[in-house]
Amino acid sequence: MKPEIILPVDKKFPITFKFGEAPAWYVKVFGYPHNGVDLGCPIGTPVKICDDGVISFADDIPDWDGKGIIVRHEWGVSLYWHLSRLSAKYNTSFKKGDLIGYSGNTGFVTGPHLHFGTKVWGVEIPNMHGWCNPLDYVSDLTPAPIEQPLQDRYHLVLLGDTLWGLAVKYYKNGLLWRRIYDANRDKIKNPNLIRLFQRLLIP
Repeated sequence: MKPEIILPVDKKFPITFKFGEAPAWYVKVFGYPHNGVDLGCPIGTPVKICDDGVISFADDIPDWDGKGIIVRHEWGVSLYWHLSRLSAKYNTSFKKGDLIGYSGNTGFVTGPHLHFGTKVWGVEIPNMHGWCNPLDYVSDLTPAPIEQPLQDRYHLVLLGDTLWGLAVKYYKNGLLWRRIYDANRDKIKNPNLIRLFQRLLIP
């Protein structure tokens, strides 16, 4: 059964980390490629269930994994992670588009976003532990464009700097931290760890 789902947040939010991406730092931490898509939305953005289903897991503890929800559907499961607040309880039923929580930045994150993943019964992608790209099942999907920069600049990393903070400083939008990371992959092995006095390209 091929699902027909909706995005759990407004499609105006950009995708900041794609399904299946496998930078070395990520695989070292999690053991395999990115098992969903990260939707760059600010803390408190309403999160909707992607299809009719029953809550099979509701984690309200902001630990290493962060707060999250797993939903059981006729076709498989969907995952919503790094929430700030849950509106759904274990073993309760919801209809497509119902509110189940609010996005956040709990757990192991570089900045606020919603991690959205799916497993579809019968779909097996090598090395993905049953996870598949949720965007393959979203109808009427128009990704939000990421604004193009005006010119290249450089920044000398000082105490307290983060990629999120640099994106806010230079782009007025922390969700664009990946732009800086991608431009400096030769210097940054882990986006959560930038070193003092590194000279970073700000594209």
